Amino acid sequence: MKFRRLTISALCSLALAAGITADAAVKDLPVKEINGRSYHYYTVENKETIYSLCHKFGISKDELVKFNPSVADGLKSGSMLFFPVEESEVLTPDNANRHGVRMLSHTVAKGETIYGIAKKYGISTEALIEQNPVVREGLKAGQTLHLTAPVVGEDNSAANTAAPGAASQGTTVIRTAPEGYIVKKKETFYSIANAHGITVEQLEAANPGITILKEGQVLSIPAPQGAVAAEQQASPSGLIPVGTDGTVSVDDLARASGVTPEAKEELSVAVVLPFMLKEETPSKSAQRYTEFYKGFLIAVDSMRHNGVPVKVTAYDTEGSTAKVRQLTSDSTLKAHRMIIAPDSSDQLAILGEFGRDNGIKVLNAFIVRDECYQTNPAVMQGNIPSQQMIDKAAEAIAGRLAYSTPVFVSLADGANADKSDFISALKSRLESKGIEWKTITAEAKLTPADLKSLKSDGNYTFIPLSARQSDLNRIMPAVIEWRDEAGLPMVKLVGYPEWVTFRGETLQNMHNLNTTVYSRFFVDDDNVRTRRMEDRFKGWYGAGMENAIPRQGLLGFDTGMFVLDYLKNPVARYDGVQNGYSFTTPEGAEGQCNNVLYLINFRTGGLIEKINL
Repeated sequence: MKFRRLTISALCSLALAAGITADAAVKDLPVKEINGRSYHYYTVENKETIYSLCHKFGISKDELVKFNPSVADGLKSGSMLFFPVEESEVLTPDNANRHGVRMLSHTVAKGETIYGIAKKYGISTEALIEQNPVVREGLKAGQTLHLTAPVVGEDNSAANTAAPGAASQGTTVIRTAPEGYIVKKKETFYSIANAHGITVEQLEAANPGITILKEGQVLSIPAPQGAVAAEQQASPSGLIPVGTDGTVSVDDLARASGVTPEAKEELSVAVVLPFMLKEETPSKSAQRYTEFYKGFLIAVDSMRHNGVPVKVTAYDTEGSTAKVRQLTSDSTLKAHRMIIAPDSSDQLAILGEFGRDNGIKVLNAFIVRDECYQTNPAVMQGNIPSQQMIDKAAEAIAGRLAYSTPVFVSLADGANADKSDFISALKSRLESKGIEWKTITAEAKLTPADLKSLKSDGNYTFIPLSARQSDLNRIMPAVIEWRDEAGLPMVKLVGYPEWVTFRGETLQNMHNLNTTVYSRFFVDDDNVRTRRMEDRFKGWYGAGMENAIPRQGLLGFDTGMFVLDYLKNPVARYDGVQNGYSFTTPEGAEGQCNNVLYLINFRTGGLIEKINL
């Protein structure tokens, strides 16, 4: 029988269940695929030290630091360490049992689902998909899947778990299959779920490997249970009109978001944004707000299983302050517990006053520099304020420079030193910690000769004074060349929020220099959560999100996930696909502001690590 090559511990769930013993080796750690390459990974536990980890894994400190440069700045509980999987670590049918797993193949029968197959072999759907990425496009009858499953006991073989009539030699064929539904042209998850009296979430749960519908696909249709009522709501002034043609409009999805047990208090949210529905051709701005709303509705669907009824009403401001004032006189707006406000300081102020007068929270998810939250207890500032961000980033980065010499780099040809506030804050904290720094000024661009004053046996972190990509590209090549000529392993770079947008050669050089930046948001395209959300968005709406930064669909999803949790638990924290939320009341302020800030580490080898400060 032919099996594809799998690394030992390829099923993370198996390795995690086994635990890490005191004499464990790196090769015994679980494995994950990152950018097409396999890495063993380990999460640092509380009070662990570099010495204890080296002892635990039987490696030297140099080996630990080689693959995890940030370790040189000290260990942090909860951080993740990575070690490349060696080519020799190959799992075969002969040695699989020694590692507590068995290698199988499975021929897909008509009507089978990924969930059903995974359950049969005692593995997660995520593990099945990871081992057989092709099933992301949907299962096909006759398709052969290769599986690595746990050995529970001597009798837990493929033959013993197979259905009657199953083939031998590890190939299992399921003879019985649930009744399936063949997807028709232009059908969506919503239209199919609605036709069968079930929710979109129930349909997706029954077909976990299918994220994009295609004509001819076979879906499993679960029996209706707790199906969502989709009662027609009276349309208040400004409410997005309901589609009646069976297609997936944003308001169809809002209605499908749920009427569940009446005994629990309803979570009612108003989304007040400039959808510009009266425009014959909506502007780019209006399309982005609609994308935000679509992402928000996916969050509503995701939270629906909690048994709490959710009501979402969308109001079109038409981009008009007068229209916002008119909406505040509509009695239906007073029924909500939360208002998502538009990107207008004047309109936010009006809604903020309305919220204060009626005991309604008003979330500002769009305007970064607005300070309504300072004087209005109803307003929640969704972006960490600029000065608070600078102070928090400077403190975090200064703490990571205890074992490195900071080198501030400027260009003398008139390049903008546009990060003076952050540089001042960082230097102030370095002084308080007794950390000395150096300053280098180059002409049109930095050259290796400009760095000759630095000792060749040092540990350096370079910090440009400008966030512009053109300036960064005039600095990084010289640092890389100088580092390689001097043979220095510990040379790093610190940068700014704008850098998360850089691509191409600039991004490659950032990885080369183990670059760390601070940012309010970040989306990793290779992250499993990101891919799932993008696939789900496309599956629902027939088209993907706009490739913008930040992505409005992800912002809407993360905002929705947080808001619905916050309305039940006002101290809720949320770390999202792109954004995070954790609100505090700053000293002297009456309202709240978000306190979440990320450090993004673009590590060597293409890895990206996001740290929530």
